[in-house]
Amino acid sequence: MLILMQVCFTSSLNKRLPTMESLLKDLKKHLECSICLETYNQPKTIACLHTFCLHCLENHARASHRQGEFRCPECQAKIDLPEGNRFDSLPTSFFHNSLLSLLAVRQSGDGSSITCGNCKKKSSDVHYCFDCARFMCPDCLSAHEVMRVAFEGHKVMPVKEFQTQDYEALLKRQPFCSEQYHEREITRFFCLPCQSCVCHACIVTDHRNHEVILLDKAADKEKGNLMAEASAIRENERALKDVIRKFDEIISKMEINVAFARLKISQVAGTMITKIREREGEAIASVDTTHATRLEKIISAKEKAKSLLKQIMQAVEFTQNLVQRSLSLDIMQNKETLKHRFQELRDIEMPKHHETSFIKFTPASVEGLRLGDIATEGVDASQCTLEGLDQILQAGVAAELILCPRTPEGEISNLPDLKNQIEVLIEPTKGVANVIVNEKENGKFKVNFTPKVPGAYNIEVKINDDKLPNCPFTAQVKERDLVVVGELNLKLFQGDKLNVPTGIAINTTGEIAIADCKGHCVYIFDKEGNCLRKIGSQGGNVGQFDNPWGVTYLNDNEILVANQGNHRIQQVDVQTGTVVKSFGNHGKAKGEFSVPADVHLDEEHRIVVTELGNLRIQVMTQGGETITMFGDSGPEKLNRPQSCIPYKNMFLVADGGNDCIKVFNQSGTFLYKFGKQGNQDGQFNWPYRMLVDSSNNLLVCDCCNNRVQQFSLDGRFTGKTITILPAPFGIATAPDGHIIVTSFIAKKVYILK
Repeated sequence: MLILMQVCFTSSLNKRLPTMESLLKDLKKHLECSICLETYNQPKTIACLHTFCLHCLENHARASHRQGEFRCPECQAKIDLPEGNRFDSLPTSFFHNSLLSLLAVRQSGDGSSITCGNCKKKSSDVHYCFDCARFMCPDCLSAHEVMRVAFEGHKVMPVKEFQTQDYEALLKRQPFCSEQYHEREITRFFCLPCQSCVCHACIVTDHRNHEVILLDKAADKEKGNLMAEASAIRENERALKDVIRKFDEIISKMEINVAFARLKISQVAGTMITKIREREGEAIASVDTTHATRLEKIISAKEKAKSLLKQIMQAVEFTQNLVQRSLSLDIMQNKETLKHRFQELRDIEMPKHHETSFIKFTPASVEGLRLGDIATEGVDASQCTLEGLDQILQAGVAAELILCPRTPEGEISNLPDLKNQIEVLIEPTKGVANVIVNEKENGKFKVNFTPKVPGAYNIEVKINDDKLPNCPFTAQVKERDLVVVGELNLKLFQGDKLNVPTGIAINTTGEIAIADCKGHCVYIFDKEGNCLRKIGSQGGNVGQFDNPWGVTYLNDNEILVANQGNHRIQQVDVQTGTVVKSFGNHGKAKGEFSVPADVHLDEEHRIVVTELGNLRIQVMTQGGETITMFGDSGPEKLNRPQSCIPYKNMFLVADGGNDCIKVFNQSGTFLYKFGKQGNQDGQFNWPYRMLVDSSNNLLVCDCCNNRVQQFSLDGRFTGKTITILPAPFGIATAPDGHIIVTSFIAKKVYILK
């Protein structure tokens, strides 16, 4: 298997290596130093395996090193300075030296000279012996031919006639030994103890009696190891490419977010500028209005002053002419007129305008002027978690998940306005209500929602459009189990007992009103069950009852009581026990009742009365005037209706005789119904009182089936009590969320959760 993997890897690696043709074509490019952009001169390879000219590398390292390290110009890897700063001691890149030889051969076709491997003379007419691995000038070639016997079978070819395969053979030729006096010997062996490449001369001198094998054999053994190492490091290569891809994605998203933030800033600034311009216009208009009003008054006063001045000047001039130029007769005849005129002018009040020239604009402080906040600490959706996924979800019961937003480092994020970046998607969307995200302590968030019906829900949470790691996930919602958690311990007055509890109502303070049908009264209890007041007695007078069945709070201090036997509704002050108002009498006309079984208030505080005898619902003002009546005619005529509760623009009626719930609109038009006679889920045997809880669940007292059932408002069954509840009759919700139910058979009040 390892061999197969190595072969596969080698095959894939070879696909990435350039062919000899492409290598020869781009030879100068492969030999270009990335520092000086010239052909390599004394190529040296550093620890990260990148190659540079010796002097280029030395100059770069000396100029940029810090604390004995410098960075590779290509990959930015940290490289230690060579010992003693001897850059010439760095490994020579023999591969690039071979490529340089290829380049020299290639350039010889252009007339360039190649150094002879024997006599070191340069010549453009050079041959190459593949067996001797030497370039030969014409003179040395002649000598080689003279000694044909010694070199018989050697392949010699003019360099100018090289083909691709010849270049490849030249590239793979063995190098000459670097030891002194061995320079003419080819390195063909590998010394195992010394782990060095050696020639024949080395073996008989410095490496005598050492274990030596052929260099090609040693290399063949190492190829597999090296390829295995390369294969292993290739995994890191893939991982790094994935990391780089993610970095690119982050950069791309950041650019989008930056562009969006800039746009948002410009939009907000534009809006503020528009508002400022509006305020500028308003301020200038105010100044102009003040200016115009004041100017008008001042000019008016000025004109009056000018008029008075002219009158005075005229009187003075007239008098002067009269005295100086007129006869004594004229003077005496006009003296009274003038005196009267003078008095008139003196009596005229000096014109005033009561206006000031002071108008000054005092600018408001702009210190607090802000466009908004810029959040730069990111939330990493992949690090965020949801708590509470293991909870059991029930239909109609509010569920809560805790979202823990985290930074890329895994810390809880405290970004401002993060709530607006959280998106919760739950499908089916019509099956869920009250999806709310609220900030919790310690930077966490509460995700609340209420699944309406049982079934599978697909839940997805996003932050800044990024999904959390476990999203989307499927949550199973089961039917709701309504559990009896106890009984309300009612402490009646001495000598009193609860005979047949029917209707029940609870006000906002937790006080409880219970109608005792056979006791012909209404009891008021505090939330601990202590009796505060007993209201009424049997009879037909004001303040007396005959079989009171229904009760509801008009406000925290007043109740409405549906009095069956007396065919009326009484409004009672629970603090004093006195009747505030009573309306209705026996009959079928508007405002009249026949066996009123229940009473409720709608959202507009209109009174909704269920009439058992008239088989109808009557909606009235609090003054007792009838607004509408319905249910006593048509194909969906009611049969012994027990209760009607208003909800938004609907009326939900417990039609006891038909064992179903019927729904009407505000004008009394029938919409739909659900349920039928039976004891299966969603069926009824005399449905009595109902309520809609804070999660919009419809709870119905299924009296003769000894249970309370839960439905969605469109009639889908979603849960029930899991223990027998003897003849449940009245039902109400306490401020703490508990459900309170009366049982007229057990004569008790049960608490459900």
